[in-house]
Amino acid sequence: RYAVDTYSYLQEERKAVGSHAERFGVGMNESASGYARLDRSFIETNADLLANFRKTIGRDFDLTALAGVNIRRSTLDQVYASTNNGLSVPGVFALSNSLDPMLPPEEDYERTGINGIFASASLGYRNTYYLEGTIRRDQASTLPVENNAYVYPSLTGSLVFSNLLKTKLLSFGKLRLNIAEVGNSAPALSVKDTYTSVSPFNGNPMVTVPDTRNNPYLKPERQRAYEAGLEANFLNNRTGFDVAFYNNRTFDQLVPITVSYATGYNSRWINAGEIENKGVELSLFGTPVKTKHFSWDIKLNWASNRNRVISLYVDEMGNEVNNLQLGSLQGGITINARVGEPYGVICGTDYVYHENGGRIIDKNGIYKFSQENDKVLGNVNPDWTGGLSNTFTYKNLALGFLIDMQRGGSVFSLDMHYGLATGIYKETAGLNDLGNQKRDPIVYVNPDDPSKGYALTSGGTVLPGVLENGKPNNIRVDESSYNADGYKAKPNSAFVYDASFVKLRELSVTYTFPKAWMAKTRALSGASLSLVGSNLWIIHKNLPYADPEASQGSGNIQGWQSGVAPAERNIGLTLNVVF
Repeated sequence: RYAVDTYSYLQEERKAVGSHAERFGVGMNESASGYARLDRSFIETNADLLANFRKTIGRDFDLTALAGVNIRRSTLDQVYASTNNGLSVPGVFALSNSLDPMLPPEEDYERTGINGIFASASLGYRNTYYLEGTIRRDQASTLPVENNAYVYPSLTGSLVFSNLLKTKLLSFGKLRLNIAEVGNSAPALSVKDTYTSVSPFNGNPMVTVPDTRNNPYLKPERQRAYEAGLEANFLNNRTGFDVAFYNNRTFDQLVPITVSYATGYNSRWINAGEIENKGVELSLFGTPVKTKHFSWDIKLNWASNRNRVISLYVDEMGNEVNNLQLGSLQGGITINARVGEPYGVICGTDYVYHENGGRIIDKNGIYKFSQENDKVLGNVNPDWTGGLSNTFTYKNLALGFLIDMQRGGSVFSLDMHYGLATGIYKETAGLNDLGNQKRDPIVYVNPDDPSKGYALTSGGTVLPGVLENGKPNNIRVDESSYNADGYKAKPNSAFVYDASFVKLRELSVTYTFPKAWMAKTRALSGASLSLVGSNLWIIHKNLPYADPEASQGSGNIQGWQSGVAPAERNIGLTLNVVF
C-alpha cells in the first residue's frame, strides 16, 4: 500500500500606504506599506507492507494476526520574503518594489522520516473471551542516533458477557481492560544547532544561531495508558451505553524551556517531567420512537478529565524546577506547568483582600494589586465537555442537530483588558450610582484631598470594595479617562473569564434518494443531498463579546485571547454519491 498526501500554496500580504497589519505567521506588527509572500509546499508519503493471518483452531479458538513495515517520509519547503520599509512606488505590490534593500528571505526546509515495524495478534475463545496484543518499533530521523529507536506495546483483554447471560433484555454486553504505551519523536531540527543568515554588515555576510538551543541528547516522548470500559445494549439495540475510565501518564515530554539570555539563547529543548491525565468518558444512545416511516435517534456524549503535573526537570545546578513557563503574554499573564497543579494554569496579578474578605481600595479609589504576578488565576482545562445529538427521520428525509457544551475552563481576554480601559465597551458608559453620567468629570470642594468631602457636579464611579481600615469605599474615581474599568484600575484576575458555553454546533437536513431511482441508473448504488450548517448559534456563554473557543493556536498557548474575530457561521451543500 502506498499513499501520498501533498499540498502547496502561495500566501500574499498587501499593505497600502498608511495601513496597519499583522505579519502572518510571525506576530510582528508593522506600520507602513509593504508586500510579503509565503510559498509553502508539503508532501508526505507512506509505504506499507502488510501480512495478514487468520485461522480457526478447532471449534473454540479463532486467531487473527498481522505483521507489517511502514516507511514514512515528509518534506516541508517554505520561503517567506517581504519588502523592507515599505514600497518604492505606491500600489505596486512586488518584492522588486522594496523601498530599501531587502533582508535575506526566511527559508525553511525540513525532511523527516520514520521507519516502523509492527505486529499484532488477537486470540478469541468461543466468541466470548478475547486477548489481543500489539507491538511496534519506530526509528525516527529527528532524534539522536543513539536514542532514535523506541518500542511500544499494548495488551487488551475483553469479555463479551452477553453470551453468558441468557436474557432478552440484554442485546450485547462487553467488558474490556487495556494497557498501552505510545512513543513520539522530536520535532524536526531540534537536535543539532545550525546557523541562520542575517543582514550583511558593511557588505560582509553574517550568520547567527537560532533563539532556541537544540539538544543532541533528546529521548523519545512516552505515554503509558490504562483503561477499563463497559458497554451494553438493550431492547434489541434500541438503547445502550459505553463508559470508560482511564489513567494516562506522559513522561520525557519534549518541550522548549526558557533560559537566561546570557547563554545567547532564550530557550532550549529538553525532556521534561511527567503529567497525569485521568477521567471518564460516557456515551448514551437510544431510539425513543421507531415506526415504519419515522424514527427518533438520540445520543449523548460526556467526558471529564483531570490532569496534574507530577514533576518537571532538574536544572544545571541540580535543583528541581517546580514551574515551567509555557508562554509570557501581553497583558502581564503567563501560561504555566506547575508541579501539583493542572497543566496550563493562568498566572498574573490578583486583588488584595482585607481580613473581612473585601477587596481593598487604595487612596486613588482604584483596586490594590498583589505585588506578585504569579498568582494562579485559573486553568485552561474544562471541568467537563458534552454533546447531545438528535436525528429525526421520516421516510427519505432526515433532520439532525448537535448541541455542544463545555463547563469550566478559564480564558484571559486581552480585548476586555484594554477595551474597558479605553472606553470601547458599553460598560464604561451609562449612569452611576447617583443617576448621573459616569464619564462626566468631578468637581471637588477640597481638591487637595478628595476623600474628605466633595461636591459632585455629575459623574464618577465608586468601585465596590473596602478601604485599608476595612470600612466601605467612599472614594469616587473620575471616569473621564476610563481609568476605573480596565487594567488601570483592576488586576489580571478581573479579565479572566469562565469559558463555559452551550452551542448549536450543527444542523443538517438530508434527503436520501430512493433506491428505485438508483436502480434505474445502473451505475449508482446510493446518493444523498444534505444542507449543513455549523456554528449557527452560541446559546450561552460567560465571556463577553467573543467566542470562548477562539484561541491564538492549537499548541500550549491556550486560555488567552487577543483581537478575536467575530464567530463565523458556515453553511454548505453536500452531495454524496456511491457507485
